[in-house]
Amino acid sequence: MSRFKIDFTLKQHTPLIHFQSEQSGATLRATELKPKFDRFLIEMFEKEQIDYKGFLISGQERALDYKVSISPDLSNAETIETIDRRGKEQSNPLFFGNMGDGEYKKFKHNQNRIKLTLFSYKSELLKFLNDNFEAFLANTNFGTRQSKGFGSFYLNTPFNKRLVNHKVYSFTANPNSWEEDIKHFYSFLRAGINTANFRGIYAKAVIFAYAKSKGITWDKRAIKQAYMGKELRTQQDTHSNQDAPLHYSSDAQHIVRDLFGLSSSQSWMSYRASVDKEHTERDNNKKVDRFKSPITFKPVKEGNNMRIYFWADKSVEKILNKEFIIKVNKRGDLKLTTPNEFSFDEFFEFAFNLDLSKYIDSEYHNNRDYTKLVSMFKEIKESR
Repeated sequence: MSRFKIDFTLKQHTPLIHFQSEQSGATLRATELKPKFDRFLIEMFEKEQIDYKGFLISGQERALDYKVSISPDLSNAETIETIDRRGKEQSNPLFFGNMGDGEYKKFKHNQNRIKLTLFSYKSELLKFLNDNFEAFLANTNFGTRQSKGFGSFYLNTPFNKRLVNHKVYSFTANPNSWEEDIKHFYSFLRAGINTANFRGIYAKAVIFAYAKSKGITWDKRAIKQAYMGKELRTQQDTHSNQDAPLHYSSDAQHIVRDLFGLSSSQSWMSYRASVDKEHTERDNNKKVDRFKSPITFKPVKEGNNMRIYFWADKSVEKILNKEFIIKVNKRGDLKLTTPNEFSFDEFFEFAFNLDLSKYIDSEYHNNRDYTKLVSMFKEIKESR
Protein backbone atom coordinates (compact mmCIF):
# COMPACT_ATOMS: atom_id res chain seq x y z
CA MET A 1 0.00 0.00 0.00
CA SER A 2 1.48 3.35 -1.07
CA ARG A 3 0.60 6.68 0.49
CA PHE A 4 -2.55 7.34 -1.56
CA LYS A 5 -3.43 4.09 -3.31
CA ILE A 6 -3.75 0.33 -2.88
CA ASP A 7 -3.39 -2.25 -5.63
CA PHE A 8 -5.18 -5.60 -5.59
CA THR A 9 -4.95 -8.54 -7.98
CA LEU A 10 -8.31 -10.20 -8.63
CA LYS A 11 -9.20 -13.56 -10.12
CA GLN A 12 -12.51 -14.11 -11.90
CA HIS A 13 -13.99 -17.48 -10.93
CA THR A 14 -17.31 -17.45 -12.81
CA PRO A 15 -18.61 -15.57 -15.85
CA LEU A 16 -20.11 -12.13 -15.49
CA ILE A 17 -23.44 -11.63 -17.25
CA HIS A 18 -22.64 -8.32 -18.87
CA PHE A 19 -24.74 -5.85 -20.87
CA GLN A 20 -21.54 -4.52 -22.52
CA SER A 21 -20.06 -7.92 -23.30
CA GLU A 22 -19.23 -7.06 -26.91
CA GLN A 23 -16.80 -4.36 -25.80
CA SER A 24 -13.21 -5.52 -25.43
CA GLY A 25 -12.16 -5.25 -21.80
CA ALA A 26 -15.71 -5.03 -20.48
CA THR A 27 -15.44 -6.60 -17.03
CA LEU A 28 -16.20 -5.83 -13.41
CA ARG A 29 -17.42 -2.22 -13.34
CA ALA A 30 -16.28 0.39 -10.85
CA THR A 31 -19.80 1.89 -11.02
CA GLU A 32 -21.19 -1.35 -9.55
CA LEU A 33 -18.33 -2.20 -7.21
CA LYS A 34 -17.95 1.16 -5.43
CA PRO A 35 -21.57 1.61 -4.25
CA LYS A 36 -21.57 -1.97 -2.98
CA PHE A 37 -18.25 -1.51 -1.18
CA ASP A 38 -19.49 1.81 0.25
CA ARG A 39 -22.59 0.10 1.63
CA PHE A 40 -20.51 -2.79 3.04
CA LEU A 41 -18.15 -0.39 4.84
CA ILE A 42 -20.84 1.96 6.11
CA GLU A 43 -22.78 -0.96 7.58
CA MET A 44 -19.57 -2.05 9.32
CA PHE A 45 -18.90 1.50 10.58
CA GLU A 46 -22.43 1.79 11.96
CA LYS A 47 -22.33 -1.65 13.58
CA GLU A 48 -19.01 -0.88 15.27
CA GLN A 49 -20.08 2.73 16.05
CA ILE A 50 -17.22 4.26 14.06
CA ASP A 51 -17.68 7.92 13.08
CA TYR A 52 -17.27 7.89 9.29
CA LYS A 53 -18.66 11.33 8.39
CA GLY A 54 -15.14 12.60 7.69
CA PHE A 55 -14.73 9.84 5.08
CA LEU A 56 -17.70 10.95 2.97
CA ILE A 57 -17.64 12.85 -0.28
CA SER A 58 -18.71 16.42 0.49
CA GLY A 59 -22.46 16.81 0.16
CA GLN A 60 -23.18 13.05 -0.04
CA GLU A 61 -24.46 10.92 2.82
CA ARG A 62 -23.62 7.39 1.66
CA ALA A 63 -20.65 7.77 -0.72
CA LEU A 64 -17.12 7.40 0.66
CA ASP A 65 -14.33 9.58 -0.68
CA TYR A 66 -12.18 7.27 -2.79
CA LYS A 67 -11.91 6.23 -6.43
CA VAL A 68 -11.77 2.82 -8.10
CA SER A 69 -9.80 1.86 -11.20
CA ILE A 70 -10.11 -1.59 -12.82
CA SER A 71 -7.65 -2.79 -15.48
CA PRO A 72 -8.11 -6.28 -16.98
CA ASP A 73 -5.27 -8.11 -18.69
CA LEU A 74 -6.51 -8.71 -22.26
CA SER A 75 -3.71 -10.95 -23.50
CA ASN A 76 -5.73 -13.66 -25.29
CA ALA A 77 -7.71 -14.66 -22.23
CA GLU A 78 -11.07 -12.99 -22.71
CA THR A 79 -14.03 -15.20 -23.62
CA ILE A 80 -17.61 -14.31 -24.56
CA GLU A 81 -20.45 -16.84 -24.57
CA THR A 82 -23.88 -16.19 -26.05
CA ILE A 83 -26.89 -16.98 -23.88
CA ASP A 84 -29.58 -18.51 -26.07
CA ARG A 85 -32.76 -16.59 -26.76
CA ARG A 86 -36.03 -17.46 -25.11
CA GLY A 87 -37.83 -20.11 -27.13
CA LYS A 88 -34.67 -22.06 -27.87
CA GLU A 89 -32.94 -24.48 -25.55
CA GLN A 90 -31.34 -22.44 -22.80
CA SER A 91 -27.56 -22.63 -22.84
CA ASN A 92 -27.40 -22.11 -19.08
CA PRO A 93 -29.70 -23.60 -16.44
CA LEU A 94 -29.46 -20.61 -14.08
CA PHE A 95 -30.21 -17.78 -16.52
CA PHE A 96 -33.70 -17.21 -17.92
CA GLY A 97 -33.37 -13.72 -19.37
CA ASN A 98 -33.18 -12.64 -23.00
CA MET A 99 -36.94 -13.03 -23.22
CA GLY A 100 -37.76 -10.17 -25.57
CA ASP A 101 -36.33 -8.14 -28.40
CA GLY A 102 -33.34 -5.89 -28.11
CA GLU A 103 -29.79 -6.23 -26.84
CA TYR A 104 -29.18 -9.62 -25.26
CA LYS A 105 -26.84 -10.16 -22.35
CA LYS A 106 -23.87 -12.49 -22.70
CA PHE A 107 -21.35 -14.14 -20.43
CA LYS A 108 -17.97 -12.43 -20.08
CA HIS A 109 -15.00 -14.20 -18.53
CA ASN A 110 -11.39 -13.04 -18.26
CA GLN A 111 -9.04 -15.92 -17.52
CA ASN A 112 -6.15 -13.60 -16.62
CA ARG A 113 -5.72 -11.62 -13.45
CA ILE A 114 -7.44 -8.25 -13.07
CA LYS A 115 -5.73 -5.27 -11.48
CA LEU A 116 -7.86 -3.12 -9.20
CA THR A 117 -6.67 0.12 -7.61
CA LEU A 118 -8.30 2.08 -4.78
CA PHE A 119 -7.21 5.73 -4.51
CA SER A 120 -7.86 8.22 -1.69
CA TYR A 121 -6.14 11.20 -0.09
CA LYS A 122 -7.63 10.19 3.27
CA SER A 123 -5.06 7.86 4.78
CA GLU A 124 -7.30 6.55 7.57
CA LEU A 125 -10.02 5.69 5.07
CA LEU A 126 -7.42 4.03 2.84
CA LYS A 127 -6.48 1.76 5.73
CA PHE A 128 -10.13 0.71 6.18
CA LEU A 129 -10.32 0.02 2.45
CA ASN A 130 -7.21 -2.15 2.60
CA ASP A 131 -8.30 -4.03 5.73
CA ASN A 132 -11.82 -4.86 4.51
CA PHE A 133 -11.63 -5.30 0.74
CA GLU A 134 -11.04 -9.07 0.90
CA ALA A 135 -14.02 -9.51 3.24
CA PHE A 136 -16.14 -7.45 0.85
CA LEU A 137 -15.23 -9.71 -2.08
CA ALA A 138 -15.89 -12.82 0.01
CA ASN A 139 -19.46 -11.65 0.67
CA THR A 140 -20.24 -10.26 -2.79
CA ASN A 141 -20.85 -11.28 -6.41
CA PHE A 142 -21.49 -8.95 -9.34
CA GLY A 143 -23.67 -8.50 -12.41
CA THR A 144 -26.92 -10.31 -13.25
CA ARG A 145 -27.92 -13.47 -11.32
CA GLN A 146 -25.21 -12.83 -8.77
CA SER A 147 -27.01 -14.72 -5.98
CA LYS A 148 -26.78 -17.86 -8.13
CA GLY A 149 -23.00 -17.59 -8.42
CA PHE A 150 -22.35 -15.49 -11.52
CA GLY A 151 -19.81 -12.67 -11.27
CA SER A 152 -17.72 -14.33 -8.56
CA PHE A 153 -14.39 -12.52 -8.09
CA TYR A 154 -11.83 -12.89 -5.32
CA LEU A 155 -8.26 -11.97 -4.57
CA ASN A 156 -5.59 -14.18 -6.11
CA THR A 157 -5.41 -16.08 -2.81
CA PRO A 158 -7.27 -19.06 -1.24
CA PHE A 159 -10.86 -18.25 -0.29
CA ASN A 160 -11.33 -17.45 3.41
CA LYS A 161 -14.88 -18.41 4.40
CA ARG A 162 -14.37 -16.94 7.86
CA LEU A 163 -14.70 -13.50 6.26
CA VAL A 164 -18.33 -14.16 5.30
CA ASN A 165 -20.81 -12.57 7.70
CA HIS A 166 -23.01 -15.66 7.88
CA LYS A 167 -22.73 -19.38 8.51
CA VAL A 168 -21.08 -20.90 5.43
CA TYR A 169 -21.66 -24.30 3.84
CA SER A 170 -19.94 -25.76 0.78
CA PHE A 171 -19.72 -28.64 -1.69
CA THR A 172 -17.59 -29.50 -4.71
CA ALA A 173 -18.89 -29.13 -8.26
CA ASN A 174 -17.59 -29.91 -11.72
CA PRO A 175 -16.01 -26.68 -13.05
CA ASN A 176 -17.61 -27.36 -16.44
CA SER A 177 -21.12 -27.83 -15.07
CA TRP A 178 -21.24 -25.95 -11.77
CA GLU A 179 -24.42 -24.15 -12.85
CA GLU A 180 -26.24 -27.47 -13.26
CA ASP A 181 -25.05 -28.60 -9.83
CA ILE A 182 -26.33 -25.41 -8.17
CA LYS A 183 -29.68 -25.70 -9.97
CA HIS A 184 -30.00 -29.38 -8.98
CA PHE A 185 -29.23 -28.61 -5.35
CA TYR A 186 -31.39 -25.46 -5.14
CA SER A 187 -34.36 -27.15 -6.85
CA PHE A 188 -34.22 -29.98 -4.34
CA LEU A 189 -34.44 -27.52 -1.45
CA ARG A 190 -37.15 -25.21 -2.82
CA ALA A 191 -39.37 -26.97 -5.36
CA GLY A 192 -38.36 -30.61 -5.47
CA ILE A 193 -37.11 -32.59 -8.46
CA ASN A 194 -39.39 -34.40 -10.87
CA THR A 195 -37.35 -35.63 -13.82
CA ALA A 196 -38.31 -39.28 -13.52
CA ASN A 197 -39.89 -39.25 -16.98
CA PHE A 198 -36.50 -38.17 -18.39
CA ARG A 199 -34.45 -40.88 -16.67
CA GLY A 200 -33.98 -38.64 -13.66
CA ILE A 201 -35.48 -38.85 -10.18
CA TYR A 202 -38.46 -37.78 -8.14
CA ALA A 203 -37.62 -36.07 -4.85
CA LYS A 204 -39.95 -34.07 -2.63
CA ALA A 205 -38.94 -30.48 -1.90
CA VAL A 206 -37.06 -30.25 1.38
CA ILE A 207 -38.99 -27.09 2.29
CA PHE A 208 -42.19 -29.17 2.11
CA ALA A 209 -40.76 -31.69 4.60
CA TYR A 210 -39.54 -28.89 6.86
CA ALA A 211 -42.94 -27.16 6.76
CA LYS A 212 -44.63 -30.48 7.54
CA SER A 213 -42.34 -30.95 10.55
CA LYS A 214 -43.69 -27.61 11.79
CA GLY A 215 -47.31 -28.60 11.17
CA ILE A 216 -47.59 -26.30 8.11
CA THR A 217 -49.24 -27.02 4.78
CA TRP A 218 -47.03 -25.55 2.10
CA ASP A 219 -48.48 -23.06 -0.38
CA LYS A 220 -48.44 -25.29 -3.47
CA ARG A 221 -50.80 -27.79 -1.82
CA ALA A 222 -53.06 -24.97 -0.56
CA ILE A 223 -53.27 -23.38 -4.02
CA LYS A 224 -54.10 -26.71 -5.65
CA GLN A 225 -56.80 -27.36 -3.05
CA ALA A 226 -58.40 -23.95 -3.66
CA TYR A 227 -58.20 -23.79 -7.44
CA MET A 228 -57.38 -27.21 -8.87
CA GLY A 229 -59.39 -29.59 -6.72
CA LYS A 230 -60.22 -32.01 -9.53
CA GLU A 231 -56.60 -32.29 -10.67
CA LEU A 232 -55.47 -32.66 -7.04
CA ARG A 233 -57.90 -35.51 -6.37
CA THR A 234 -56.76 -37.29 -9.54
CA GLN A 235 -53.13 -36.94 -8.48
CA GLN A 236 -53.95 -38.20 -4.97
CA ASP A 237 -55.66 -41.27 -6.43
CA THR A 238 -52.60 -41.93 -8.61
CA HIS A 239 -50.07 -41.42 -5.81
CA SER A 240 -51.06 -43.44 -2.76
CA ASN A 241 -48.04 -42.48 -0.62
CA GLN A 242 -49.58 -40.54 2.25
CA ASP A 243 -46.26 -38.80 2.99
CA ALA A 244 -46.34 -37.08 -0.42
CA PRO A 245 -46.94 -33.31 -0.68
CA LEU A 246 -50.21 -34.06 -2.50
CA HIS A 247 -51.76 -35.60 0.62
CA TYR A 248 -50.48 -33.65 3.61
CA SER A 249 -52.78 -30.92 4.88
CA SER A 250 -53.10 -29.04 8.16
CA ASP A 251 -54.98 -26.05 9.54
CA ALA A 252 -51.86 -23.87 9.23
CA GLN A 253 -51.34 -22.94 5.58
CA HIS A 254 -48.41 -20.68 4.72
CA ILE A 255 -46.35 -19.46 1.80
CA VAL A 256 -42.97 -21.12 2.30
CA ARG A 257 -41.45 -21.63 -1.15
CA ASP A 258 -41.27 -17.88 -1.72
CA LEU A 259 -39.07 -17.45 1.34
CA PHE A 260 -36.37 -18.44 -1.17
CA GLY A 261 -37.30 -15.43 -3.30
CA LEU A 262 -40.68 -13.98 -4.20
CA SER A 263 -41.94 -13.46 -7.70
CA SER A 264 -45.38 -11.88 -8.00
CA SER A 265 -46.24 -13.99 -11.05
CA GLN A 266 -45.50 -17.61 -11.95
CA SER A 267 -46.48 -19.99 -14.76
CA TRP A 268 -47.57 -23.50 -13.82
CA MET A 269 -47.08 -24.97 -17.26
CA SER A 270 -48.46 -28.45 -16.56
CA TYR A 271 -51.70 -26.86 -15.32
CA ARG A 272 -51.82 -24.20 -18.03
CA ALA A 273 -52.20 -21.69 -15.24
CA SER A 274 -50.70 -18.38 -14.20
CA VAL A 275 -50.39 -17.85 -10.46
CA ASP A 276 -50.24 -14.26 -9.22
CA LYS A 277 -49.51 -13.04 -5.71
CA GLU A 278 -50.41 -9.57 -4.50
CA HIS A 279 -49.37 -8.18 -1.14
CA THR A 280 -52.52 -7.07 0.71
CA GLU A 281 -53.21 -3.84 2.57
CA ARG A 282 -53.41 -5.74 5.86
CA ASP A 283 -49.77 -5.12 6.64
CA ASN A 284 -50.12 -1.35 6.17
CA ASN A 285 -46.56 -0.92 4.96
CA LYS A 286 -44.57 -0.86 1.74
CA LYS A 287 -45.98 -3.13 -0.92
CA VAL A 288 -43.88 -6.24 -1.62
CA ASP A 289 -43.76 -7.22 -5.30
CA ARG A 290 -40.44 -9.02 -5.42
CA PHE A 291 -38.04 -10.41 -2.88
CA LYS A 292 -34.49 -11.48 -3.72
CA SER A 293 -33.36 -14.88 -2.55
CA PRO A 294 -31.58 -14.71 0.83
CA ILE A 295 -29.27 -17.53 -0.34
CA THR A 296 -26.01 -16.57 -2.06
CA PHE A 297 -23.77 -19.02 -3.90
CA LYS A 298 -20.08 -18.14 -4.21
CA PRO A 299 -18.28 -20.52 -6.61
CA VAL A 300 -14.49 -20.46 -6.26
CA LYS A 301 -12.12 -22.39 -8.51
CA GLU A 302 -9.84 -24.50 -6.33
CA GLY A 303 -7.34 -26.56 -8.30
CA ASN A 304 -9.24 -28.68 -10.82
CA ASN A 305 -12.54 -28.33 -8.96
CA MET A 306 -15.12 -25.65 -8.34
CA ARG A 307 -15.97 -25.24 -4.67
CA ILE A 308 -19.49 -23.90 -4.16
CA TYR A 309 -19.71 -21.87 -0.96
CA PHE A 310 -23.17 -20.71 0.06
CA TRP A 311 -24.99 -19.01 2.92
CA ALA A 312 -28.26 -17.27 3.77
CA ASP A 313 -28.49 -13.71 5.03
CA LYS A 314 -31.16 -12.36 7.39
CA SER A 315 -33.24 -10.62 4.72
CA VAL A 316 -35.95 -13.29 5.03
CA GLU A 317 -37.12 -11.34 8.09
CA LYS A 318 -38.44 -8.64 5.74
CA ILE A 319 -41.06 -10.97 4.30
CA LEU A 320 -42.23 -12.82 7.41
CA ASN A 321 -45.89 -12.50 8.48
CA LYS A 322 -46.95 -10.89 5.19
CA GLU A 323 -50.35 -11.59 3.66
CA PHE A 324 -50.89 -12.16 -0.06
CA ILE A 325 -53.94 -12.69 -2.24
CA ILE A 326 -53.34 -15.62 -4.59
CA LYS A 327 -55.10 -15.61 -7.96
CA VAL A 328 -55.03 -18.30 -10.63
CA ASN A 329 -55.63 -17.14 -14.19
CA LYS A 330 -56.60 -13.74 -12.73
CA ARG A 331 -59.41 -15.20 -10.63
CA GLY A 332 -59.96 -16.01 -6.97
CA ASP A 333 -59.21 -14.48 -3.59
CA LEU A 334 -57.25 -17.09 -1.64
CA LYS A 335 -55.31 -15.38 1.17
CA LEU A 336 -52.12 -16.92 2.47
CA THR A 337 -49.46 -15.51 4.77
CA THR A 338 -45.78 -16.19 5.13
CA PRO A 339 -44.79 -17.74 8.50
CA ASN A 340 -44.30 -15.55 11.56
CA GLU A 341 -40.77 -16.87 11.95
CA PHE A 342 -38.22 -18.70 9.85
CA SER A 343 -34.48 -19.37 10.11
CA PHE A 344 -32.55 -20.56 7.08
CA ASP A 345 -29.78 -21.94 9.27
CA GLU A 346 -32.35 -24.01 11.15
CA PHE A 347 -33.81 -25.12 7.82
CA PHE A 348 -30.34 -26.05 6.55
CA GLU A 349 -29.68 -28.13 9.66
CA PHE A 350 -32.96 -29.98 9.08
CA ALA A 351 -32.14 -30.48 5.39
CA PHE A 352 -28.60 -31.76 5.79
CA ASN A 353 -29.59 -34.20 8.49
CA LEU A 354 -32.13 -35.92 6.23
CA ASP A 355 -31.45 -39.56 5.47
CA LEU A 356 -31.66 -39.36 1.69
CA SER A 357 -31.75 -43.15 1.37
CA LYS A 358 -35.16 -43.03 3.07
CA TYR A 359 -36.31 -39.63 1.84
CA ILE A 360 -35.90 -40.55 -1.86
CA ASP A 361 -37.45 -43.80 -3.11
CA SER A 362 -35.04 -46.70 -3.54
CA GLU A 363 -35.94 -47.09 -7.22
CA TYR A 364 -33.82 -43.99 -7.88
CA HIS A 365 -30.79 -44.92 -5.80
CA ASN A 366 -28.72 -46.03 -8.79
CA ASN A 367 -29.47 -42.80 -10.61
CA ARG A 368 -26.72 -40.23 -11.21
CA ASP A 369 -28.90 -37.38 -9.89
CA TYR A 370 -29.43 -39.23 -6.62
CA THR A 371 -25.75 -40.04 -6.10
CA LYS A 372 -24.92 -36.39 -6.84
CA LEU A 373 -27.27 -35.21 -4.07
CA VAL A 374 -25.84 -37.76 -1.63
CA SER A 375 -22.31 -36.59 -2.41
CA MET A 376 -23.28 -32.92 -1.98
CA PHE A 377 -25.00 -33.52 1.34
CA LYS A 378 -22.05 -35.53 2.66
CA GLU A 379 -19.62 -32.71 1.81
CA ILE A 380 -21.93 -30.07 3.26
CA LYS A 381 -22.15 -31.95 6.57
CA GLU A 382 -18.36 -32.13 6.70
CA SER A 383 -18.01 -28.43 5.86
CA ARG A 384 -20.19 -27.16 8.71
